[in-house]
Amino acid sequence: MAIESLRALCTAMDTAAMETWRRIEFGRLPGRRFDEASVTDNLLFTLQNQVPGLLTYQSNQVQERDSGADWEWWIGDDQAGWVCLRIQAKRVYEDNTYRMLKHRGAGEDAFQYDTLIKGCDPDQARYAFHVFYNGWPEGTFEKGTYWAPPAQWNACPAFSSYRDCKHAEPRHYGCAIISTSDVKKLSDSKAADRYHVQRYLSEAVPWSYAFGFPPWDQKRGEERWHPKLDRGDWVDRVHGTVDVLARRGGARGARNASGHLGEVPINRDQRTFVLPPYVEAMRRSTPGQYEPRSDAETPAAPQTVIVERQPKRRRR
Repeated sequence: MAIESLRALCTAMDTAAMETWRRIEFGRLPGRRFDEASVTDNLLFTLQNQVPGLLTYQSNQVQERDSGADWEWWIGDDQAGWVCLRIQAKRVYEDNTYRMLKHRGAGEDAFQYDTLIKGCDPDQARYAFHVFYNGWPEGTFEKGTYWAPPAQWNACPAFSSYRDCKHAEPRHYGCAIISTSDVKKLSDSKAADRYHVQRYLSEAVPWSYAFGFPPWDQKRGEERWHPKLDRGDWVDRVHGTVDVLARRGGARGARNASGHLGEVPINRDQRTFVLPPYVEAMRRSTPGQYEPRSDAETPAAPQTVIVERQPKRRRR
């Protein structure tokens, strides 16, 4: 079964991001704590319930340390090919840092993000990303807003400030996506604020933007997603967006390209046309009941999400 609407997925991701924000904010209270695994479980459960055709699978037989990933996205179809995103999730702590970026990697890798990068290759349409789980009380950084200045605001393709943007609001950054290569550059620095949220949010966008940065159109008013979002080849749209986010200018590059993502050069031949055995086995199984029958069918991450495009209707 395939999803019918990319727009519906993006909307559900924004809703889940705001719920994550509330959960993390609530977790700052004494005696409350939500770790990355529980937040991820809740996120993916919410998406599967809200988006018909979305397939999510959980495995207890995967060691996250081996791949550096908490979950994978597989996006596309058998005709257009598949794009893979491997995700490492980190939550913000009460000192407003992502201090668990210091987590050790597998084998000789210094850090977990090194392991994640090593297992991906953008030239094969396999990308490494971090998703940061954020949430703090209004006014934590600036009175009257949830935003965290002086981090730059990348969510608005119209280059408006966070106070004027009509495309997103700060709590959409409850799940903020950033290239793992950018995470490595920031984390490997010796700056005193190397783990502070503002440094990373300046290079991040709401996670739904990975599925299509909203184009600017003055006639839309306050409507965030363009009505034409689902038209055309949305596998190209996703591929172009994540490629820009990963290696062609990051968040600001994607914002600059938001109105002409169809012109971003991509190589469709780089995509996967023969899925790994575990992904094919998942597609044949009943959601929630997948069990690997061999090493080849063991997933690369604890969670796998398959976003399969609805086949195009044939003209009569």
